[in-house]
Amino acid sequence: MKDRSLKWLRYLSVLVLVLLSFPMFGQDTGASLLGVVRDGAGSTLGGATVTATNIATNARTVQTSNDKGEYSLLNLPPGTYTLQIQAAGFESYDQRGIRLDLGQHASQDVMLKVGQVQQTVTVDADVFNLDTVSSVVSDEVNGTSIRSLPLNTRNPYDLLELAPGFAGSVGNDYNAVSYAVDGGRQGYTDVLVDGTPAGFPTVNGNSGIGIFPSVDAIGEFRLMAQNYPAEYGRSLDGILNVVFKSGTNQFHGAAFEFIRNSDLDANNYFSKQHGTPLPPFRRNQFGGTLTGPIFKNRTFFLLSTELLREDDFNTLTATVPTLAQRSGDFSQTFGANKQLITIYNPFTTRANPNGPGSIRDPFAGNKIPMSMMSQVAQKALAYYPLPNVPGDPVTNANNYFATGSTVNAINAWDIRIDHTISDKQRIFGRYSDRFYQDNPNPLFPAADAVAEGLINNQDFDRGLTLGYTATPNARTILDVRLGFARTLYNYLNNSLGFQATTLGLPASFNAAVGTTALFPVFSPAGYVGLGNNGNRHNAFMTYSLPGSLTLVRGSHTIKIGFDGRLIRVNDHESADSSGNFTFGTTFTGGPNPNAASANAGNGLASMLLGTGTGDLIQAYKDDASQSYYLAEYVQDDWRVTNKLTLNLGLRYDLDTPRTERFNRMNYFDPTVSSPLSSNVQGLQGGLVFVGVNGVSRHQYHMDTNNLAPRFGFAYTAQKSTVIHGGAAIVYGPSAQAAAGTVGPYGFRVQNNWISTANSDGITPSNTLDNPFPQGFQTPPGSSQGLLTGVGGQIEGAIQNTPTPYVVQWNLDVEQSLPYETTFDIAYVGNRGRKQQQSREGGIDFDQLPQADLALGSHLNDVVTNPYFGAISSGALTGPTTNRAQLLRKYSQYTSVLPLFLSGGNDQYDGLQLRLSKRMASGLQFQGSYVWAKNFDNGTNHQDSFNPMADYAISSQDIHQRFIMSYIYQLPFGRGKAFGGNMSRLGDVFAGGWQVNGITTLQGGTPLQISATNNLSNFDFQTLYANTNGQNAALHGSIHQRLSKYFNTADFSQPGNATNPFALGNGPAYYSSLRAPGLNSTDLSLIKDFTTINRLKVQFRTELFNAFNHVQFAGPDTGVNDASFGEITSQNNQPRQLQFGLKLQF
Repeated sequence: MKDRSLKWLRYLSVLVLVLLSFPMFGQDTGASLLGVVRDGAGSTLGGATVTATNIATNARTVQTSNDKGEYSLLNLPPGTYTLQIQAAGFESYDQRGIRLDLGQHASQDVMLKVGQVQQTVTVDADVFNLDTVSSVVSDEVNGTSIRSLPLNTRNPYDLLELAPGFAGSVGNDYNAVSYAVDGGRQGYTDVLVDGTPAGFPTVNGNSGIGIFPSVDAIGEFRLMAQNYPAEYGRSLDGILNVVFKSGTNQFHGAAFEFIRNSDLDANNYFSKQHGTPLPPFRRNQFGGTLTGPIFKNRTFFLLSTELLREDDFNTLTATVPTLAQRSGDFSQTFGANKQLITIYNPFTTRANPNGPGSIRDPFAGNKIPMSMMSQVAQKALAYYPLPNVPGDPVTNANNYFATGSTVNAINAWDIRIDHTISDKQRIFGRYSDRFYQDNPNPLFPAADAVAEGLINNQDFDRGLTLGYTATPNARTILDVRLGFARTLYNYLNNSLGFQATTLGLPASFNAAVGTTALFPVFSPAGYVGLGNNGNRHNAFMTYSLPGSLTLVRGSHTIKIGFDGRLIRVNDHESADSSGNFTFGTTFTGGPNPNAASANAGNGLASMLLGTGTGDLIQAYKDDASQSYYLAEYVQDDWRVTNKLTLNLGLRYDLDTPRTERFNRMNYFDPTVSSPLSSNVQGLQGGLVFVGVNGVSRHQYHMDTNNLAPRFGFAYTAQKSTVIHGGAAIVYGPSAQAAAGTVGPYGFRVQNNWISTANSDGITPSNTLDNPFPQGFQTPPGSSQGLLTGVGGQIEGAIQNTPTPYVVQWNLDVEQSLPYETTFDIAYVGNRGRKQQQSREGGIDFDQLPQADLALGSHLNDVVTNPYFGAISSGALTGPTTNRAQLLRKYSQYTSVLPLFLSGGNDQYDGLQLRLSKRMASGLQFQGSYVWAKNFDNGTNHQDSFNPMADYAISSQDIHQRFIMSYIYQLPFGRGKAFGGNMSRLGDVFAGGWQVNGITTLQGGTPLQISATNNLSNFDFQTLYANTNGQNAALHGSIHQRLSKYFNTADFSQPGNATNPFALGNGPAYYSSLRAPGLNSTDLSLIKDFTTINRLKVQFRTELFNAFNHVQFAGPDTGVNDASFGEITSQNNQPRQLQFGLKLQF
């Protein structure tokens, strides 16, 4: 297999060199203008000179019409153009004001009149606004929309929700790509900024994004959802194409500030019901842009900066130890039933002389002697703040209250330089830099803050794109782009550097902890915990080199190209690195320690005695992986006739299997013979380490079967009607690519605090003062081979994991209407195959076979352990085990979790209606309605061996959705329809008004009814509730159903007294049971004041959820929960008000 992989790499290397032997252009970031030139008799006219001139920069694109009179002006930067057509013996034709948007394929047929070239016919723009050459299903958001529509936090990606099939949300940090379009896989959009990738794989395998353009710096963006050309790939959820603005021959600038204050916001629905005031909130967002010429007609620049400062105030209500409890006095510690909580001495545990089991003695006076207290616990206890409010009069619960805030900040800037070398050569460069953080202020007193466990999240985002475009002749375009995108993510624990020995823990902790020294985690039941077990440093990087050659040959526009990417993910992640210690009530319960009692045992008392459970993990995750993505493609847009264009494409995708810098990876081989097969005949399965014993450094077998054909057509049925259709196969990012989770077993060590004698769970042995007397283990690496992890849980990659893909098809009819309006009706279909099912959960290869559940309680029968003496750590070290353990396929482990297993399937079918109007007469709008169904088999499964049993309505299904955006410049004021001749003073009050908005109406998503998973000991990952088959939906006002949203009596816990172990008979999700839908309108009111010297002052008032409609969250869906069926929270934000001021010139 190694030789086969090398053979493919050699082949691809040669192919890459061939393709890169000439400059090329990658992803399309421009527009095109197409048409046919005819004479007065209607005959086609070849040899005419066609020139498009960008009005802002004077850049020209020149071509000659072919013998069929056709011209194709490609790769035009978005902007406004003048079209000039000249031919000997005919009058010159000039058309002004042609607006071309990103990705637009505009069509303009021209008839020349007989005459002299010196005579010119000039017309205003009236470009045919239907796409007559492409079959792609896409949505464009132009600059007018981006700068006019209301945007909370001014994130232009929020406008992705204007796409008809949108589901999900978009945030402000690198991991915020959590939406799906037309049933795609959430989190798998390929984001391109200025033609190069701005995304990268994150720790969880999804796609992250590191470039967030400012509203005033972005030109426009286009979301391609279906059937995109072969130049695009590596996506399961569409292509997002974003273009920064370029400078022009005139200086333009804008400075802005936007503010939000909670004093102007509405309160949460449930907070109002409970009389809870709205928490304070403050936000300031400010910055500016400047564009203009460096050298007129040649070199242009864009500078942009944007900053955000936000205080999100919060509160903490918690239970902290009382002064008496800190000294070991629990004589005033009562339960909610007003009964004294008796504290028992675990060191007096002994056999019950009067019956089975064990007994203990209570502490005299319910007080723990100081001499018995753990020194470590006492020092840790000193970091608890003192009670500062009365708390519950009986239990003293919630006796601490504090207020604080989380400070969010963004510092971003971008620069772009465009230079025209000549009419045939252009270059540009763009660099983006962004810092984002949310940093909570302490809610503990300053002296105790190190123990609070606060986390400061930070993103450092960088992006660079360089581009070179050459047009050696009118029918050839060559270009090359070089891109780099990187995000450094820090999850910084505020206790970083704290030495555990400060608390009295042994000096051996210092060596075990290494550079990730944190305040240990202490979690006494019933009290607020101390510490936080996490700290992370991640680096996500994509280096890209896309390229293609575009050739116009007769009626064919042919593009051949290459898309190359180097992907790197570095992950240094800590968990429990200084110890994670939990203290329940078992050790201080009694008199029978095996019988739980509401009136005995206390978590803090157990902590003071140093009796608990816990662990310390060394080298939790530490890896540096990389992979290559290589793709080649050819696309032929063939204009068969003036009415019919075919889009024919073929792409080949290859993600090379990842490698790790120091070979810190392995994979799970399910069929390899286990070294323990002498203990259990025929036993298979084990972790195989890369880079040792002749094993390749690659974690996977290379998937080389990824041919992705594309077919589409555009047929002009009549001048105002175009029919589009097509089909495509698109491959997404492979689970084989670089990622932050590559399988740590063998390279991490979990040291468990074995705190009881003989591990009986009740008799204390090692206390907190020296929880690891045996010392700390050394990560074994690959030294244990196939015996790595035996006796416990493992996880590993599966070598034959294929690349996921989607099959797409669409058919739509686009109709041009008067007043720059178009109507489109479309069917779109999407079938996802080999989708990612799980990552560290959702499926367990070591799950007990479902048929064995019929054994019921006999699954817990004690049987002889065949691994006794052969396994030295974990759950299989004793002479006996339970019957269920030996019925597992890989009985030498307690759990076998596959990483990034590909086996999911999904299906989407949608009817989409669009009505849109380009800006004309002061009005622009875009509205869409979707009627769709989305099915899949999810990511977490009730039966790991039968994931297709979970095939049901998708959790992201939105059956119906309507969204409309609108921009209306009111027709009042100087030069307008009403008051066109009014005075300048009158215009100050009456003119310059604009109303904009986004209205969304959509249904809710399906609900899953879950049961208490009493099968988790057998590695069943989830359990659905039983249903009696009735439709549990209730009707009527949702306000009347908040306490009972659906008929809860229709569901029950699976199993019965005879056999408590059974799977639920309900589906994964219920189409008939859905969370509440959304009814929301965001509005902005803009007033422009025009002053001297082109300076314009703009005042904005923006209302988010303007009518304060409540979208209730889904109800509690746990069948055994006390609040089952109840809605207790609001899903959307109440009305928020934002003011903005902009200065523009």
